[in-house]
Amino acid sequence: MRKNVLEITALSTGTSGVPVGTPTIGSVPVAMATTVRVVGSASLSGAYNISPTGTPVTNTFIELYWGASLSSGASHAVVVFDKTVPAELITSASKFKVECLYNGTAWDVNILPDDAGVGIVAADRLVADAVTTAKIADDAVTLAKVQDVAANSVLVRDANSSGVLTEKALATTQILIGDGTGFTAAALSGDVTMTKAGVVTLAANSVVTADITNANVTVEKCETTLLRDVITIRTDSKSAAAVGNVNFTMPYKCKITHIVVTVLEPTLNDTYTGTYKDNGGASMGSIDVPISMAIGNKGTLGSSGSPLSSNNDFNENDNFLIEPSKSTQSSGAYLHSIYVLREA
Repeated sequence: MRKNVLEITALSTGTSGVPVGTPTIGSVPVAMATTVRVVGSASLSGAYNISPTGTPVTNTFIELYWGASLSSGASHAVVVFDKTVPAELITSASKFKVECLYNGTAWDVNILPDDAGVGIVAADRLVADAVTTAKIADDAVTLAKVQDVAANSVLVRDANSSGVLTEKALATTQILIGDGTGFTAAALSGDVTMTKAGVVTLAANSVVTADITNANVTVEKCETTLLRDVITIRTDSKSAAAVGNVNFTMPYKCKITHIVVTVLEPTLNDTYTGTYKDNGGASMGSIDVPISMAIGNKGTLGSSGSPLSSNNDFNENDNFLIEPSKSTQSSGAYLHSIYVLREA
């Protein structure tokens, strides 16, 4: 069925009339336009009204299709049959329909958005508490959407306030600490402190032996002075049987830094020599004890300031070898002090 359509060009301000009475020619009623189409574009400079003209009868029905495009809709009202059109519909230039039914006393007006629903569901038309958790997409609540709070404050749900979000002020370096019923703002103190950048520091001497689990102090955690050790071996050259190789099993992984021989009894006739070798028999050097060295005197191979650098690495259970030699077995006793640096 083809309808009679009244086309109205939108105004920047003022009133456009829509006939709602039933005209007659003589005594014969004439069909009037029950459908209205609003077209055109304008910049609103004041309120714009679309109003009924004439005398309607009960159940007179007018439908209005909005196809106009108006700017400044948020500043000025557009009113259709005494009902204000939401500003969102005007400024977005969306297409919508207005249904107007005369109930015998007044006009019942219903504004329907287009099928995309653009612009009609605004904050002032949402029922309070209507948006539930299920309606919000995951990750959709950003920091920008959270209630604004004062600087250095946070929002917490405090059990003492029946679960209501409460604003808590935080001074520099403070954190929130729960006590089972609420939160207290406090700074770390005692053996631990924290900067405003989140850097935590332990107080000096705050870690005691009881705080350390057994076997957790490894070689890597010890400073160099704690890793140093000395192994002492005594030899003599008083008989042919005494001038023989001495094998020593290393008790841990280490590096020999230097060796010192102390004369316990002077040697006679000729020089005593101690040669030192690694697990594979490679020599790291030797020390001579001539007849001129009196009791208490020392001979060295390397030093703490200039440690040995070759054939001086040992694993646990590796063999350390002393090869003594002296042409005449007559006298002499010696203390070999092997200085080591333990390794992991």
